[in-house]
Amino acid sequence: MRTLALIQLTFKESLAKKTFMAFFGISTLVSLLFIFALNLDIVDGAQAYISVFGQEANSLVELDKIVVTIEGAISILLFTGGIFMALFATSNLIPSFLESGTIDLLISKPLSRMQIFMGRFTGAIAIVAFNIFYLIVFTWLIISVKTGIWNFNFLLSGVVIVISFAILYALMAFLGLITSSGAFSLMITYLILFFSPLLLQRDNIYALLSSKFYGYLLDGIYYVLPKTAQLSIMTQNIVNGNPVSSWMPLWSSALFGVGITGISVLIFNRKNF
Repeated sequence: MRTLALIQLTFKESLAKKTFMAFFGISTLVSLLFIFALNLDIVDGAQAYISVFGQEANSLVELDKIVVTIEGAISILLFTGGIFMALFATSNLIPSFLESGTIDLLISKPLSRMQIFMGRFTGAIAIVAFNIFYLIVFTWLIISVKTGIWNFNFLLSGVVIVISFAILYALMAFLGLITSSGAFSLMITYLILFFSPLLLQRDNIYALLSSKFYGYLLDGIYYVLPKTAQLSIMTQNIVNGNPVSSWMPLWSSALFGVGITGISVLIFNRKNF
């Protein structure tokens, strides 16, 4: 119950700073766009003409392919743009509660330091998860009702997106804890987020390296850091119903998130306020 109270406090702070309402407003706007912009003229129950923002497709297409394509595009948009905005919006939640006065009040309460940190950490993830699932479920219902095709894999993509954000936020929370700077933690997290696709091309980079040592170093960075590029591909495969060739990017990235969160808790327990 104490942890839940801390999560609720994080929600209230997000509401006060208009962060939550901005997320909610954007999610609602995107959903409403699909209500008014997406038009399907179903021909025989299996095929349809599609138009988006008044632009019609050139030919008759299969309805299930339309649904998968639209939902796949939404999932990728959420994974890239959604996580990008979510990290920006939550970057200052850890540094702000470390400020004198706020942290002094919290540690004076009958709460363990682990409860304090994890309450804040979980509250930030809960804010983002609420908005991501609000957008996914809302658009899923709109598309499914209009087409009669209920692709439940689209809902599963939301789980991967939230997990991916939580992993990146674990890194950002750690950096915010040791530097007390939301801007610095955000920049480093963005750097890793954008660096991830390059690591997928490391086989091509090996030829440019002057020593095998740098190749081993590159492999080490790849296996340790979150594999957001592969998680993005995994999300789209889940929506499309394609088999996931390997779950390694997910569980290894999750291990990174759990590990660095544990380190953050240890640092917070030893920190003087």
